[in-house]
Amino acid sequence: KNTIISDWGGRLELEIDKKARIWARVSRKQKISILILLSAMGSNLSEILENVCYPEIFVSFLNDKDKKKIGSKENAILEFYRQFACVGGDPVFSESLWKELQKKFFQQRCELGRIGRRNMNQKLNLDIPQNNTFLLPRDILTAASHLIGMKFGMALLDDINHLKNKRIRSVADLLQDQFGLALVRVKSENY
Repeated sequence: KNTIISDWGGRLELEIDKKARIWARVSRKQKISILILLSAMGSNLSEILENVCYPEIFVSFLNDKDKKKIGSKENAILEFYRQFACVGGDPVFSESLWKELQKKFFQQRCELGRIGRRNMNQKLNLDIPQNNTFLLPRDILTAASHLIGMKFGMALLDDINHLKNKRIRSVADLLQDQFGLALVRVKSENY
């Protein structure tokens, strides 16, 4: 299992099941196909298969029903919303639905921060600029490739409790977070 911890504390876990399917766990109870997540983030199937190290694993669990779900970004967003946030009924794609999904999921679980971006670049040998603090489809694809490598013994497993994977947060970081939360609250109360 690969865990990506956002700057806000939310987690996105990638895991492989017994059938070698890759899932993104968006909460303790809910998981979604990594292909639907990547499509909702704006990648199409050909981009995904071109940029992953083991495309045969991605293709192996893709059936016709899944191809329809990820055929377009709108379909993938609807499917992601249906599995992640929908209470009932059949949602229809709209800008408000996209904004709600952005607010509920992508802003909370996909902002890495400067330190997170640096660590992600180091661990996965990426060259994404430090000022790009949000999780990109390329990050998830590389993390999935790393997960596959760990599953089949081609990559090393990290110890989450090792001190190299820990960081002490400065008072300035903590104050910045609290100030940011206060601004978000003020903004949400005004709308």
